[in-house]
Amino acid sequence: MALAASLIAAAPVSEGRACGYDSPQTISQGFLNWHYPDSLYVVGAISKEVAAGRLPLANFDQGGPDLFGHRFKLTATALEQFGDMLRVAWPGPSQRSVSLVVVEPMLWARFDQGPDGLRTTVHVSGAQPGDLVLVAGEAVIAEIAARRLTFGQAVERGVVRLYGSAPQIAKFLLSYSDIGASDSAVETSQKPVFSLASAAAGSSHFASMQSHPVGIVPAELGCTPDHTEISFHKGERQ
Repeated sequence: MALAASLIAAAPVSEGRACGYDSPQTISQGFLNWHYPDSLYVVGAISKEVAAGRLPLANFDQGGPDLFGHRFKLTATALEQFGDMLRVAWPGPSQRSVSLVVVEPMLWARFDQGPDGLRTTVHVSGAQPGDLVLVAGEAVIAEIAARRLTFGQAVERGVVRLYGSAPQIAKFLLSYSDIGASDSAVETSQKPVFSLASAAAGSSHFASMQSHPVGIVPAELGCTPDHTEISFHKGERQ
């Protein structure tokens, strides 16, 4: 045991810290659950949805080699489509930036205000201080992008979790719970949108379940641009 521990300690940092599309991300997922308590509950919720036939199995979880990075490209495309949907409903500069982590490979994307409106950046090092953070699964984002699942439905089913202040969460749910709905489904999806937003704004229990602890600001967790390092830092209390 002592020899094994010494070998692990002596191993270069660059080894074993690769992106989840190249190697397992259990360490990164552990850090994620530390910074965002209960964020890995989405994994269990996704498993239940897959077992019930309401979600497909994530491409990341399917066996066989990922030739030519095909699985990564599928996920990156879904994230870009998700960003396009956010852009349509984006309320403007008043909306704080949003970071999203796809929990299976620990792939991060960020949606923020650019000179030409909302911009999507896939494969960033992590969230920035003050971001609203979404924890979701690969198949969840793909289903929303394909308009087979709304964001509000995903939140209600527990396959997406939101971390930030209660006002941030409420504003995001009011603006975006309908994204992913087909045109014919928009009207029928209005009721859960407002119930979710009301819960975020008025329920301390909901806020405590969704918000990360005060004083902890996530930074770099997981799938980094150079595929080499996982890091994080603590922010200031507000």
